[in-house]
Amino acid sequence: MSVGLYKYNGDINDRDSEEIISEPISSQRFYNEYWEKAIKELNVKYIQDGAEFDKSKLIIVMKELKLLKDWALKKLEGENLEYMSNRIRKLQEIIPIALQNDDDILYIF
Repeated sequence: MSVGLYKYNGDINDRDSEEIISEPISSQRFYNEYWEKAIKELNVKYIQDGAEFDKSKLIIVMKELKLLKDWALKKLEGENLEYMSNRIRKLQEIIPIALQNDDDILYIF
């Protein structure tokens, strides 16, 4: 299992809706060990498993990514730091592009 960021071309609950963005965030093991710890320490609301957000939350989401990146720089090293930093950097690139329209919704699961 893993945790990823997803976008669909319609309602996520509609069987005809198709996945148009699928970006990995973390392996489940790494998420459980590091991301969850950071999320709890930083009181992150949107960049976590089970979250969904739209364009109106973009500023908060980008701040959360910055907090998570800063946390990783302080708490991790080596391969773990590189893994988490690279995933955060990719999310920082993708999320603003994926939320172009007011009705766009991104999901994390």
